[in-house]
Amino acid sequence: MMVGASRLRLAPDVVVPIGNSSTVEPPIYPLGEYVDPLVFTSALTLLVGVVQIIMGVLRLGFLTTYLSDPLVSGFTTGAAVHVFTSQLNKVFGVKLPRHEGIGMIVRMYRDMILSLGSVNYVALGISIFGILFLDLGRTYINPMAKKICPIPPPLELIFVIFGVILSMIFNLDSTYHVKTVFEIPRGFPSPSIPNLNFLPALLSDAIPIAVVCYMFVMSMGKLFAKKHKYKTDATQELYAIGTASVLSSFFPVYPVGASLSRSSVCEMSGANTQLYTVFSSLLLLTVIVLLGPFLEPLPMCILACIVIVSLKSLFMQVKELPRLYKISKYDFAIWLVACLSTVFTDVTTGLVISLVSALFTLVLRQQWPTFSNSIPHDETPRQSIPDGVEIVRFGGSLHFANVTLFLDKMGESIGKQSEEETLIEGRTIILDGSPIAYVDTMGVDALRDVFKDSQKTGVQIFYCGFPEDVLSVLRNDENFSSIVPPSTFFASIDRCLLSLVHQQSV
Repeated sequence: MMVGASRLRLAPDVVVPIGNSSTVEPPIYPLGEYVDPLVFTSALTLLVGVVQIIMGVLRLGFLTTYLSDPLVSGFTTGAAVHVFTSQLNKVFGVKLPRHEGIGMIVRMYRDMILSLGSVNYVALGISIFGILFLDLGRTYINPMAKKICPIPPPLELIFVIFGVILSMIFNLDSTYHVKTVFEIPRGFPSPSIPNLNFLPALLSDAIPIAVVCYMFVMSMGKLFAKKHKYKTDATQELYAIGTASVLSSFFPVYPVGASLSRSSVCEMSGANTQLYTVFSSLLLLTVIVLLGPFLEPLPMCILACIVIVSLKSLFMQVKELPRLYKISKYDFAIWLVACLSTVFTDVTTGLVISLVSALFTLVLRQQWPTFSNSIPHDETPRQSIPDGVEIVRFGGSLHFANVTLFLDKMGESIGKQSEEETLIEGRTIILDGSPIAYVDTMGVDALRDVFKDSQKTGVQIFYCGFPEDVLSVLRNDENFSSIVPPSTFFASIDRCLLSLVHQQSV
């Protein structure tokens, strides 16, 4: 879609005037001349590949760090809805107009409902049988077959052969108007060198296309890596897709990306290594050169069934929602936003919205960390805490974005302790600083101000469990170390409690 938009912007189609008007203005070509779409696409593919290789050299693979598991799961589920919807016209045997952009899924289902009166029931019957055959075969036949032979039966190939034979016997295309593959082109296009003169004008389009293609590839990679327990190398993937795009630019093809439907079909077929591409490429070569005419009678609804059944595992990711809701409301929200934004816009826009939402939740988590006055350590029994001692815990790094929250919460604890001072003498607050992995200038000032406020109200405060990096920052700041004595710090809460018990006994 992004490649098509770039092509229409820089290499618009030729508009032939209709009628005998003498005021027709000549067409305007942003590149200075009419450019064949295939020539334009080859140049864009080359530049996208070069950009991705440069990203690999610069080690920009860290961008995939923000592709969290909930984001990938929600995004791929939303993308699966797009793939599923795109196959429905083949399943029902109806013709639907193409839609793009925001709300395309809604418009596609609207057209689908309006066209139900013209359903091809032969195609629908074949589709229902095919979906049941493939799904039940994967669920029941494959497990039993694996006990006898380690190689699972090729259900998809069997179904394709069945469809070809059925179509040839009953002439499904001409007799029942079931859409078939019809014609498979033979041969290869001749390679040609991309036009390098277009590269400067294409740079602004190539960069976002390169990033989106890479993100989509990595989202697919992370999904299957998690499922099959292996690791992906983000930088290696940049080099891989960049090199593939550069080599592909010598032919009229689009920039290299990931295909959810093809990846799902491959995974469903049992492929475990990249060696499968050798066999699939050889098979494709055989089809192009020799077997093309034999597959031309294949009904399109059979291919749609294979794609739809392969999406089952992606739709099953919805089962993760209850667990995400219990563990983290932020992850739950990321999943929903990623899925719904992808469904109701398009795959590219959904990926961008998903990334932005994930970054936004990261900001929220940093700005509003947890603040607890309960005992943070199971090894510290409540009965071992002396009267008048409150343990509080700030669950995050202390920086400019959450300093106000920290001061407010600590102010509440100090105020509460000072009000109870008349009942119990020697009120004390212990701040568990083990989660505070980082402090900036405002964080250091906040810790100093909290100590000063506690001194004014007669409340003792101790800082316990701070990481060594944070302690080093505090010691090196003269404004802090001149006010807060070293005796305020303890390596752990238990040592602080032992010191307090010893003071009370003395």
